[in-house]
Amino acid sequence: MFSGPEPRGMWVWAHYGTALRAVYTMYEITFSGSWPNYARPVYAKLGHAFTIFFVLYVTIIVFAITRVISAIFLRDTLEAASNDAEMLVQEKMKKKSAYVMKLKSLFQALDATGKGIITQDVLNQLLEDPKVIAHFQTLELDVHEGAALFHLLDDGDGEITCEEFIDGILRCHGPARAIDQLAMHAEMRQLGDAMSHIKSALEQANIISPRSKMRSTYRLRANAKTFRHLHAFRIPMMPEDAVQPKRSESSREQITNWRLANGVKSPGSEL
Repeated sequence: MFSGPEPRGMWVWAHYGTALRAVYTMYEITFSGSWPNYARPVYAKLGHAFTIFFVLYVTIIVFAITRVISAIFLRDTLEAASNDAEMLVQEKMKKKSAYVMKLKSLFQALDATGKGIITQDVLNQLLEDPKVIAHFQTLELDVHEGAALFHLLDDGDGEITCEEFIDGILRCHGPARAIDQLAMHAEMRQLGDAMSHIKSALEQANIISPRSKMRSTYRLRANAKTFRHLHAFRIPMMPEDAVQPKRSESSREQITNWRLANGVKSPGSEL
């Protein structure tokens, strides 16, 4: 392009003298953002005709094509980010399906009778076999006691079905904290069933009345709600006997004394 580094074109030779230098200079013009520093000396030393080339190059390449390419990359990145959550959900569902199939295979292997149920005695005997424990460990389940595992999986009928086995193992699959919560849930469920039986027996023996219990509970809740409303307006709560539907003479005296002490008029006094 240039025959030699003349004093007038020394800067031009250093940046555009060879093909490699020219390519690198155009790369800097395109991506560095300081294209005037490379364009102004050229038309100042060699002529203003080069201005047309730089104006067209910067307008078409730098401000048009480069922006379009950047927009395409940005769009693909945003689409990949939006699809990432869906891909994670699909991957998790696939892993769960594969894990459920392993649990079904394990249950079928444990169910030697083929009846589709496992009792506590059978499970205790199976867990004495190191191979069975190894199968549980491959499923990331650390099992040491058959009775504890049985009570976690059983719904209270004394037998474990395939559905109960899979559902219980899926809930147990996780950190130790999840297993502890599941054990507590099983104990609370058994305690609730026992309390229900005791309550039914007491009701049948006419020792307690569920209807009166409901009225008592409703009354306490209503009184508490009324007290909150009155307290918001700085009005003291009336005596508890005043809300009884049947009022005795002593109750009426208490209501009258309370109204006189707090300056509350009776409903008929305004008439």
